[in-house]
Amino acid sequence: MRLRALLLLTTWAWLGAAEDVAPACSPRPLVLVHVMPWFESKAGSGRWGWHWTMEKTDPDKGGLASHDRPVFGPYDSGDRAVIATQVALMQAAGIDGAIIDWNGPDGFDDYVMIHRNTTLLIAELKRAGLKFALCAEDNPGHRLMKERKLTRAQATAKVAASFAWADAHWLTDPAHVRIGGRPVLFIFGPQYLDEAEWVSIRATLTQNPLVYALPHLSRRPGIDGAFAWIPVSEGKSVTTETWTKELSALYAGEAKDRRPIVAVAFPGYRDFYAQAGAGKSYGSVEYRDGRTFADSFDQAMRSGAPIVQIATWNDYGEGTGVEPTLERGLRDLELIRRRLRPEADPAEIRRILDAAKRQGTTASGDKGQ
Repeated sequence: MRLRALLLLTTWAWLGAAEDVAPACSPRPLVLVHVMPWFESKAGSGRWGWHWTMEKTDPDKGGLASHDRPVFGPYDSGDRAVIATQVALMQAAGIDGAIIDWNGPDGFDDYVMIHRNTTLLIAELKRAGLKFALCAEDNPGHRLMKERKLTRAQATAKVAASFAWADAHWLTDPAHVRIGGRPVLFIFGPQYLDEAEWVSIRATLTQNPLVYALPHLSRRPGIDGAFAWIPVSEGKSVTTETWTKELSALYAGEAKDRRPIVAVAFPGYRDFYAQAGAGKSYGSVEYRDGRTFADSFDQAMRSGAPIVQIATWNDYGEGTGVEPTLERGLRDLELIRRRLRPEADPAEIRRILDAAKRQGTTASGDKGQ
């Protein structure tokens, strides 16, 4: 699918939101954006993947399992042209790199595809001089055990092999994010591994990563610190006052205990799970016409954390992306640019999108192998 949606980029009423620029701090934290490399299009992968459909919608008929539509159209995360445009947009906004969701180098379902796309994205980030880090899942252990009837020991060994692969191949890369000389590793959990299993795996990692986990799981053995995430509450609408206080308490508590913390910025939250019949909704956080992103970004930048994670670049199923969409336009990306690169040409981001349009960039074309 071609970037025909770019024709609509002339109506950017959103660009006036949150014009105030936060006071500069020196040195500023590293700003990374959380990327989901798991989208599949029919033209690129031969089918519409679950993350576009949730087995509910039909993109061929204009439906997406999302409340937002990317200006690229429903793209394929393995499309080299789309990857190049995404990285160019990150660079133009002043983002320092990406944290990439990853399940391991092999397995079942979409693991191989995600690994392939992660490899392509890392290569493009490095070409642009940007950094990368991994957010590894330990949930594949449970899924492998359930779907393939592996024993727990076999499933845990499979998860351990994935961490060992990352330790040998990516944590050694000079472009990998480091703090104090140690590579940074994020775990979205640990949700499957018990304490003894994770400690055993951690002991095998030769690169001695600085490991961050979700806040409520970050006090377990073998975890160095917490990374903040969007403070949703299942089935509830979380108010600005509530999430602001919750994040302030987290940042202050971790600082008091002298534990590493990664702060979070987010535009809002509105998932598609209940609407698709794919599970319960995790709740919602109002976007407030860009003010939620501005407030959470500024709060994160003031937190004293060495890393600020933007959650997310493109999680369309949860409505947290800052990638340009038809609904929110360039609003969130321009806010990042104003905070991080106030001296940059305001037209630069639009020129990148226009160049992609002129070059006939597709949302499904040049698949890497």
